[in-house]
Amino acid sequence: MINIRICYDYQVFCWQQYGGISRYFVELATRIHQYSGTQVRIVAPLYRTKYLAAKSDAIPVLGVHCAGDFIGAARLMRRLDCELSRVFSAVYRPDIVHETYYSPNRTSSTSAKTVITVFDMIEDVLPEYFSTRTKNCEIKKAVFRRADHLICISESTRADLIKLYSVDPHKISVVHLASSLAPPIEPFSGIGEPFFLYVGYRGGYKNFLGLLGAFANSLLFKTHRLVCFGGGKLTALEQERMSQLRIPNDRVLFVWGDDALLGGYYATAEALIFPSLYEGFGLPLLEAMGCGCPVICSNNSSIPEVAGDAAIYFDARDIQEISNAMLRVVQSSDERLRLISRGKVRVKKFSWDTCARQTHAVYERLLST
Repeated sequence: MINIRICYDYQVFCWQQYGGISRYFVELATRIHQYSGTQVRIVAPLYRTKYLAAKSDAIPVLGVHCAGDFIGAARLMRRLDCELSRVFSAVYRPDIVHETYYSPNRTSSTSAKTVITVFDMIEDVLPEYFSTRTKNCEIKKAVFRRADHLICISESTRADLIKLYSVDPHKISVVHLASSLAPPIEPFSGIGEPFFLYVGYRGGYKNFLGLLGAFANSLLFKTHRLVCFGGGKLTALEQERMSQLRIPNDRVLFVWGDDALLGGYYATAEALIFPSLYEGFGLPLLEAMGCGCPVICSNNSSIPEVAGDAAIYFDARDIQEISNAMLRVVQSSDERLRLISRGKVRVKKFSWDTCARQTHAVYERLLST
C-alpha cells in the first residue's frame, strides 16, 4: 500500500446541511482516514453539514462548522471557501483531490490528481424536469474532461455517462453506495394503522403524483395511509391532485425526523413504495431492506441493480401496475415475508467498508499510472 495524501473539497459541505452526497463523503473519509499510509483532510473552511460536524473528531477537517441558516448562507460560504481552500490545500499538498460536486474549474491550487463521483444522469435522461439542464450540462462536460478519474455509483449511471458524454470507459470505475441507517433498537408503535412509506423528495421525476394515482386506483386509502417521510410538507399541487382523486386529506401524512425515527417507520410499514422514473442508485431501497421493510419499486435505471431479487417491480408510468404491486403485498403475508427475507440477504452485499476499500483502490491505481 503506497502512501497517499487525500483531500475532499468544500463544495457539498458548504451548501448541504443534510443529504446523501455529504453523508457519502463523510462515510468515505471516516474509513479511509484509518488506512495505514493514508492521510485524509476535508478542506472546507466554512461548512454547514451536520454529519461532518458530528464526525469532526474522527476526521481531520480544515475548517469550522457554521449553522448557516440565514438567506444566502450557502452562496456566501461557497465564495469564501473557494478562495480560502486554495490556500489550505496548497499547505496540505494532497496527492488526490476528490471533488465533492461539479465545478468547471479545479477547486485546488495543487497539481494533484482529480477524482469526481458521478451520482446520476437524471438531467440528461429526463430533461423535461430540469430548466437549468443546458447550463449544467456544459459544466459537466468541463468536469468530465478535466477529471483524471470518475467514480459512478452504479453500472446504470456508468452506461449513461458513456452514452451521453462519450467518456472513455477506462476512465470510469463503479463503486456502489451503502446504507447508513441502522435497524431500530427500541419498539416503534407506528401510526396506529397500516401504511405505505414514501421517503424523500417527491417532485418531478420522483413520480409522487403517479403514486397518488395508484393509491386512489387501488382503493387502499380506505384501509391504509401513505406516510411521506421528509421532502417537505405536501404542496398545493399534491393536495389538489388528492382532491381530484378523492383521497381524503388525512390519508396522506407528512412526517420528518432523525435516522432513528425513519428506521422506526421502515420497520412498521406495509412496504416502501419507490415509484421513481430514474435513479442513480436509490438509497431508500437499502435502508428499507436493512430495517425489514418490503420493497415495491420501479423497474428502470439503477433500481433493479440495487434491489435485485428482493423487490416487487412495476412500470413507473403504469398506474395499474403500481396499484397491483401494492395490493400484492397487502393480500399475501407470505409474499411480504419473502420480500423481507430476501431484503435482509440483499442488503449485506452493500457496505461502506467495501465502498471505502474500492474507492481507495481507485486512488492507488491512479497514482501508480
